[in-house]
Amino acid sequence: MMMDGKTPWQRVNKPKLLERFAIEIGPAVVFVAALQLVHLNAATLLFVAATAVAAGYSWFEKRRFPLIPAGMVLVAGLFGALTIAFDKADYIQFRATLVNAGGAMAILAGLLTGRLLLKASLQDGFRLTDGAWWMLSLRMIGYLLAMAFANEVVWRTMSVEAWAWFKTLGPIFNILFLWANWPLIRANLYAENGARLNEGPPAGAKSALNPAVRTT
Repeated sequence: MMMDGKTPWQRVNKPKLLERFAIEIGPAVVFVAALQLVHLNAATLLFVAATAVAAGYSWFEKRRFPLIPAGMVLVAGLFGALTIAFDKADYIQFRATLVNAGGAMAILAGLLTGRLLLKASLQDGFRLTDGAWWMLSLRMIGYLLAMAFANEVVWRTMSVEAWAWFKTLGPIFNILFLWANWPLIRANLYAENGARLNEGPPAGAKSALNPAVRTT
């Protein structure tokens, strides 16, 4: 890998990752706070509005139409409308299962068609080899499916308030996922944005999908 005098941690764009964390946790925090003050329907409206604001910021910051945030707004709007129409939290709670499972399927479909959707979503925070993005994408699929299962267990067995608090932990779980995958990320970081990777002998086990990816 090219040497630039920086450690792998210094090459990570931490402000961008923190910005993404704030965007992800914002709507959930708004929903939890609103539930303490207003009825479920009003809290749902505020949640949908906060999701729309987060998507709007993504568009403003990237200067291009954000497909994933826009899809999140559409799903939030649809299930929010169902929640309000039937006055049942089941719909907005199931939305999280659909988003996680749908995200896993979208990443898988991207891999099968040669598209790295996770790369497009996270490369502002750190830049990896395509082989590493493949491996990280496979792990993300498993993680999202696990989160979908966990959401089903929580909303079907606990109160709406307890489920809402669980939702605020989602971005924290995302950070823990990235931390657990730090060895893979560290070993495959580009030295600088736009720099070409000088491939050396792979360290550790190799990816079955890309022999060039380092996993340790």
